[in-house]
Amino acid sequence: MLKIKKLNIHTTQGFSGELARESQFVFNYQTNNPGCEISLTMPLRSKSYAANILPGVLRQNLPEGFLLDWSRQHFAKVTKMDDMTILAISGREVIGRVRALQEGDDRSPKFAGEHLKSILTWKGTEGLFEHLSGQYALASGISGIQPKVLVPIKKEADKEVIDKISMKDRGVIIKSSGDDYPGLAENEFVCLSIAQAAGLDTPRFWLSDDKKLFVVERFDMGEQGYLGFEDMTALTNRQNEEKYNGSYEMVAKAVALFTSEQHRNTSLESLFASIVLSILLRNGDAHLKNFGLIYSDPTSDDCRLSPLFDVVNTTAYHPKDTLALKLGGTKAWPATKDLIEFGKIHCRVDHPEQIIERIATTATAYRPPEHSGIWQRMKPEIDKACFGLVK
Repeated sequence: MLKIKKLNIHTTQGFSGELARESQFVFNYQTNNPGCEISLTMPLRSKSYAANILPGVLRQNLPEGFLLDWSRQHFAKVTKMDDMTILAISGREVIGRVRALQEGDDRSPKFAGEHLKSILTWKGTEGLFEHLSGQYALASGISGIQPKVLVPIKKEADKEVIDKISMKDRGVIIKSSGDDYPGLAENEFVCLSIAQAAGLDTPRFWLSDDKKLFVVERFDMGEQGYLGFEDMTALTNRQNEEKYNGSYEMVAKAVALFTSEQHRNTSLESLFASIVLSILLRNGDAHLKNFGLIYSDPTSDDCRLSPLFDVVNTTAYHPKDTLALKLGGTKAWPATKDLIEFGKIHCRVDHPEQIIERIATTATAYRPPEHSGIWQRMKPEIDKACFGLVK
């Protein structure tokens, strides 16, 4: 069976070095350009980086769930499906600025792309997500159990559908509800709508007309190409399956440690607001992979908390759900005083109670323009959480 032993690692700024599989995973820089460093935790040096697991910035985008199963279906007969092979398959198009390519590969796959309007208004007999999966699943380096694919977007002739802003050379993440969680696409659309209304930073996002697909614009695109992105599993040296192991205090510490000085306080305040939002929306899936930092390159002074993404109300499906990470030593939903203490001590927020009240007021007042059954299950959960924290 085919076994991948070496991969070339590229960044937006250029070629970085070589990843080899020996008794361990070994990465060596083959550049003198500090801008080509691949991670905030891996500065340029002559000594090898060696470990029993892939470097975090490469490991964070390994497919899970639906995308991992898709890769296995297509390649398991011809190659051993270990992390190196999965990285070789999916590492050409990922979230962030770091690409893993086999010798002779182009920098990125070439796709014609799709029209956003067609995605949102699809009325075909074939399921759209199944169609898109056939086109893009094997070039989607993105983690997460929920079915999702990375899709490039063509320039729209009808710009009204995208708020009169061209999507040329942009891309989106398309998520499907799946059979296990009915209404999940609408659920996430509602949650990010509340976040946006409460003043939190979010990418642009849409819900398809049939409410089966949630579409969110990629936030890792800059003027000069892909931005760096590292989630909290990468920054805290945890494997993807350890994403529920840790605390929000640890996340705040990582944000304070790695963000640029000029963005530190605003990033910590944004982190606090996003954690408050997840608590009020009863999002029990705000784990380490749903927080991350973005930057131009590791030597730049623009490292900051990424926009909010992946927010859903989980208690509509699991009424006894709890926090994904510990806060104050427990995964129980926090009391107001504990949340205020967390904001002041760990996120350096002067008036955390004002942020809690603002988000709670927005959440309880929100009404979706159209809704199906999932909103009727979400609304009581959100109201209970909000009225419990703000009295």
